[in-house]
Formats: sequence, structure tokens, C-alpha cells
Amino acid sequence: MFFTRRAPKILAILLLLAVAVAAPCLAQDHWGARRGRGRIVVLMVWDGLRPDFVTQRDTPNLFRLARDGVRFDRHHAIFPTLTMVNATALATGAPPGVNGLEGNVFYVPADAAPAIGNTFPFEAKPGAPTIAKDAEGRMVWAEGARAIVNLNGAGGFKGRLIGLDTITQEVAREGGYIAVIGKQGPTSVFDNRVETVVDGKDILGDLHKDYLFASDDLVEPESVSRKISSAMPPESKAPIADEQRDLYFARLAVEDALPAAKRAADAGRPALVVFWQHNPDLTQHIAGLGTSPAIEALSLCDNNLMRLRAAIDALGIADKTDLIVVSDHGFATIKFRIVLSEMLVAAGIKKSHDSTDIIVAPNGGADLVYLSPTEFPTPQSRHAVLQKIVNFAEAQEWCGPIFSRESATAPDEPSRRGRRRRRAPKPYLGWIDGTFSQRVVGLYNSARSPDLVISFREEPNADNKGLTGPGNPAFLIGETGQVSTRNKSAELVHPVKGLVYEDSGTSETFTTGMGMHGAAGEREIHNFCAAIGPDFRRGFVDFNPTANIDVAPTITQILGMLPNIGPGGVAPAGRAMAEALTDGRHGAGGAHTQTMTTDLTLQGVEAVTTIQVTWLGDEPYLDGSTVAHKPLGSSP
Repeated sequence: MFFTRRAPKILAILLLLAVAVAAPCLAQDHWGARRGRGRIVVLMVWDGLRPDFVTQRDTPNLFRLARDGVRFDRHHAIFPTLTMVNATALATGAPPGVNGLEGNVFYVPADAAPAIGNTFPFEAKPGAPTIAKDAEGRMVWAEGARAIVNLNGAGGFKGRLIGLDTITQEVAREGGYIAVIGKQGPTSVFDNRVETVVDGKDILGDLHKDYLFASDDLVEPESVSRKISSAMPPESKAPIADEQRDLYFARLAVEDALPAAKRAADAGRPALVVFWQHNPDLTQHIAGLGTSPAIEALSLCDNNLMRLRAAIDALGIADKTDLIVVSDHGFATIKFRIVLSEMLVAAGIKKSHDSTDIIVAPNGGADLVYLSPTEFPTPQSRHAVLQKIVNFAEAQEWCGPIFSRESATAPDEPSRRGRRRRRAPKPYLGWIDGTFSQRVVGLYNSARSPDLVISFREEPNADNKGLTGPGNPAFLIGETGQVSTRNKSAELVHPVKGLVYEDSGTSETFTTGMGMHGAAGEREIHNFCAAIGPDFRRGFVDFNPTANIDVAPTITQILGMLPNIGPGGVAPAGRAMAEALTDGRHGAGGAHTQTMTTDLTLQGVEAVTTIQVTWLGDEPYLDGSTVAHKPLGSSP
């Protein structure tokens, strides 16, 4: 995301570490005094909560918290607006290009982790391409059962799946208490080495002693595993998806995690509790936005917040506990289902649906596209086929902005007409005509980035009347063109704005009228964040842009910890949201918005795609995107 403007911040962080090494006694005194404050931070995640769904009627407890504490009025998810992408951003303070996790479903080439070989832990998602035994790499469904901890274990990335430590690992290393509770997948990101702990240390030798990890598919430590797992309610999808699981996890947070956090804080140690709810995300996916189950799911989450705050008061820790409530992403209603892999086959660009020449990882509102290095061994061959894919996609009504990775060659690249061309002077333009650079949105990672990230189009101001409800038509566009399917959404109570095209592969789970996310539209990019506690201002609205990558640096500052620098000096890219804190360091401001445009001529029509980015200092925040098809020469 962050062009070269990130360099000063990274250098500043490295200078801070250098000073700490040069003067260890001073550094230890400073950080030790900060840790001695015995602070507790509770991070509560409402999966998939849109900010406009927080109302006095539907979520009175959250509405009151945001009014009495700090409401972050311009909060942003990280693109792609997917759960695992944003869980990792929340956990590390770094975008996908830095932390290395770029989708819910992604492809790991063999050369990215050659030691894994044939033992690579594979998680099969329904509808995902069936290429699990491809010799060149593996497709991974990161939300699958124990996927992240398996990937990061001794048979996988050996503790280095994520490019830098998470905030929970920082707290554990400082001798504090950590509890990570809730939905499988995102919880595993926060404590991704939990299953490697032996004698109080993880696979990297870092301290990991006082902790609780409880998700749908894994409970640690072993001393509490049987008790918690046996009491966990079975998975449910109706009427509110995993309602009983969310209630049970809330009980664990109240009855187990908070009392343990109090004991740590009373001893002068930091404590962090992460509670990640399944809802309203799962119910919005299944029932659709603006339906009775979706509204009831909001009430469920709100009641869990009430229980959490009541427990904080009852334990007498309100004066030392900061509570941050955040969502990972927004949401939109599915207008059409797209199966991009099938469409590329029908267009003669990809050999077959399960071939490995072109690999499509379907991620709902965005697809990750990878080219085989053996099928396309040269920059010229890769450029040619990527341009074909982009030309095909941008001619379709469902296509949103596309982001291409950098070429491995010199600045001069072959154009689609075969002639040499100079790289465009605009640094946000991608290697492939009609695309943006992955660096603009923080996606570029030299080892793991896909060749293309194709975002599907969002229509933010159109509502779902006539789409959501089992009596409405539903459509799929695939290998045979547009076909009708059964609409599986629930009855609509009130229309909700925001429509999106999506690709969930060949799985028949999702239909028109149900909910989805992942794209670069404003309904999915803009998510919710609010906070209350002794370190946050009261009755304050933060009008500065903020994002999920800013949450971890804020927690780091509250708990008085050093920044979580990774191997090779990899550093967080987010900022502490200091203007919302009570320590007097306010005054962040001076934001300005930049519109970036790319265009592509297709048979006399110009496909014009724009993204809007707001800058605060050297940090960019993606606000949304638009797509228009215009007669050639009509755009400014």
C-alpha cells in the first residue's frame, strides 16, 4: 500500500530499537515502568459489522459505548475486505504485503516454502479449485480447521507464516496474560504458534506461559482443553448462525479470561483478551442483509457486549481496562454469482477448471489469480496472458479494480501490441494495462503476491429490494453464460444499500440476495470501530481516517510495549491512534484525498476505473472505487 513514503517511519522504528540496544538499562527502566501500570486491553470483534448498522434501536449497548467513549468515524478495513486478511492486519498492524496473508483462500507456490514438500497441510474449501496435489504448490483455505496453526507448525512455516509477531505474542513475550477466544481462523492468526508451546515457550523459543486459546477447532493449553471442548455447543446455521457458540465464547471471556486478566494486572503485568464473534457475519452471509435473522444477530452481539462490560464492572477493573470494539470488514448483498475460473476456460484463456496453468483462488468479492511459472516462464509470456485476463475481465459488468504485481524485469516492458513502452509516470499504475499497482493497497509481497487481484464491482447506492428473499430470481454467470439458480436468502424486512458481484467458486452455498464481502467498494471498505476506557477520551468523535492496521499499534502504546519488529526489520505500517487517547498527544490531521484512475480501451469502449485514497501523513486509506464504461474519447 504504502509506496516509498513508508521508509521514514520504518527507519524511525529501527532507530528506536537501536537506541534501546545502545542503552539497555534506560530502555528497561522505561518499558518496565510502562508495563507496571497493569493495563488490560479487551479487543472485541463483531465479524462483518457495518457502521450504519450500529443504531440505538438495534445495538443500544454498542451505540452507547461509541457515544460515551471514542467513535472512529472514518474507520477502514484492509483490502481485500476478507476476514483472514483483516484478522492478520488487526493482529500485527501490518498490511498483507508485509504480514504475508493475502486472502481467505490463497495459493502457496512450492518455492515459497520448499521444505514443506508433500506434507503441506491442505484445507479443502467447498467449491475451490481441486489442485491440492499440484507439484508446484498448494491451495489453502485459511479459515479451515486448524489451517493457520498447521501451516505455522514444525511441518510448515516453523513459526514464520506471518511476517512479524502479533500483539498477543508480544504480550506473552513480556510475561503478560493472553486470552484468544472465538471464531476459528481469525483467532488462529492472533496466536498462530499456540500449538507449538512446550514448557512455556513456543517454536521460536519465545515465552508463552499464561494463556487461554479457545476456538471452534482448537483449545489450549491441554489442561483445560477437554473441559472446554466438551462443553462447546455444536455448530449451527439457523436461524442465527452459531448463536450458541457466540454465547458460549462470551461466557468463557467473562468467567475465565477476565478474572485471569485481573490477576495479571494486579501483579503489574499486561493483559490482552481477544474475543472474536462469528456474528453478524455468518448470519448476514446466509440470510442476507436487512432480514430478521441478520437483525437478531446484531442483538445477540450487543447482548454479549453488555455481559462483557458488566463483568468488567463487577470485577472492579474498569479503571484499568480499555475496551475496543471493531469489525473486520463491511458487507454488501450479492447481485450475481460469478465463477471466474469457468469463464476463463470458456474464453479460451485457461485450459480447464482444475488446470494449473492459471490458478484462480475464489474469495467472494475478490479473486486471486496466479500463473504457473513453468507454463509461463518468461516475463513476456506472463505479460501476454495477464493482459488477456485483464482485457476479458474489464469488459464485463461485474469487474471492479484490478491490482497487478510487479514484473521481475527492467522498467521497459512489452506492450500488448508487441512494442516496447516506458513505464507510466504515475506510480500507482500496474505492470498490466488497465490495472493498479499492488503496492497502492499494501498487497505487494515478493514471495507470496498473486499475479492479479481482481476485485468485483460494488454498487454502493443500489439496495437489495427485489434481490433478497426466496421468491426473487437469482443468477450465476459461468462457463455456459448466465443461468438462473434458486434464491436461498431469507425474507427482506427492510432494504439495505450496497450490492456486489462475487465468486465463491463452484460451491452452491451462496446465491443472489445473500451477503458477501471482499471487494474494494465503500460498503465493504468502511467498517466499525469504537473504544472506551481509562486511556481513551470521553465523548470524542475521531474524524481522522483510521484503519484496522492502526489497532495493534494503539494497543502496543497502551500496554507500553516495543513495536513488533519481524525478521529483517519488517515493521508495522499502521499508526497509534494517538488523537483518541488521553495522554495529551492529540492533533493528528491534515488528511487529503487522492483519486487514482486507470483506463483500458476495449473494442471502442473505454473502461475507466478509479480508486479513492485518503492520506494522513504518509499513511494511505483506501476509501472506495468506481467503474465506468464510456465511448472512446469521452473520459476527461
